[in-house]
Amino acid sequence: MAAPARPQPGSVAERLLTRPQGFEFAQAVMLLERLTPQAAPLGQGADPAREALRLRGPLLPAFAASELSALEPGALGGDARDGQPALDVESFGLGGPDGPLPYAYQEWLQQRRQDKDHAPAEFLQLFQHRLLALLYRAQRKYRLAPSFAAPRLSPARPLLLSLCGLLPAGLQQRQAVPDAALLARAALLADRRRSLAGFAALASRHLAAPVQASPYAGGWREIPPASRTRIGPKGCNAALGQGALAGRRAWDEHAGIRLTVGPLDPAGYRAFLPGGERHRALAALAAFYFGPDLDIQLSLLWQAPAAALKLQARAAPRLSWDSWLGGPGGARQLDTRLQRPPPAGEDPA
Repeated sequence: MAAPARPQPGSVAERLLTRPQGFEFAQAVMLLERLTPQAAPLGQGADPAREALRLRGPLLPAFAASELSALEPGALGGDARDGQPALDVESFGLGGPDGPLPYAYQEWLQQRRQDKDHAPAEFLQLFQHRLLALLYRAQRKYRLAPSFAAPRLSPARPLLLSLCGLLPAGLQQRQAVPDAALLARAALLADRRRSLAGFAALASRHLAAPVQASPYAGGWREIPPASRTRIGPKGCNAALGQGALAGRRAWDEHAGIRLTVGPLDPAGYRAFLPGGERHRALAALAAFYFGPDLDIQLSLLWQAPAAALKLQARAAPRLSWDSWLGGPGGARQLDTRLQRPPPAGEDPA
């Protein structure tokens, strides 16, 4: 195995070499493996000598103050002849206060060590290396929080994609917001019962702006042709007080909500106007969270500066949106509607 390069001064790896007691077991092993990328994966090869490090467990009936007690740098210390690094782990193994090895055997091993006979302990360390390697593999596979691999290669990624409704692969990368933003809020998206509070938390976090959601804003719904009133010999739904309806639409209080965003600065306010980047992102989040059929009224709260109209090609003023005639600046509210995003695969134009 080729010798790894010595860690840079002041790096996390250098801190591990100087004070391993401040690290967790899985974190330390991950760092040591990354320092020797050419080594065989821990606990998966036939020859432990080709792995990045040796693991040693407790063999003495003593209470340890930390999960790790020592680290022999080996080749990481700068001399390739020193061999593998050796990490002493106190939290799991054959010995220790909670280990399966009886205290009498541990005391015997301690006595042999004092007599400078290390053969019995080294023999048991062969098994402890295997046990600790399997423990690390289990933690790397089933612990979601530590970054043991690149995000796209993480074993948790397919699980989070499934919870968010982004499996199979054809459903991914189809929203105006990145999939990573949705995966970060998988707990909110896993519940099929969509709540206004959940969407407000999702939108506020992703858009970095205060968002409040209010129910019962209402919306018009088209009446199906079969349910409309027709008068004449072949008419239908014409009985007053029973099925007669006037018009082609009906008002539904449950068909819409109101989103209040702000207070915003002028730049943030313009980004939330129809056609703005944040407006499109908010519309995409709402369509993904609630579905495409919900009518959403949008109220933007912003601190408007004093009006200063300038004729220019870039950022031209728009009456009733970000400019007005007369009056000082101050707190203002603009009421508009959230534009529904086009179906996936269609040109927004």
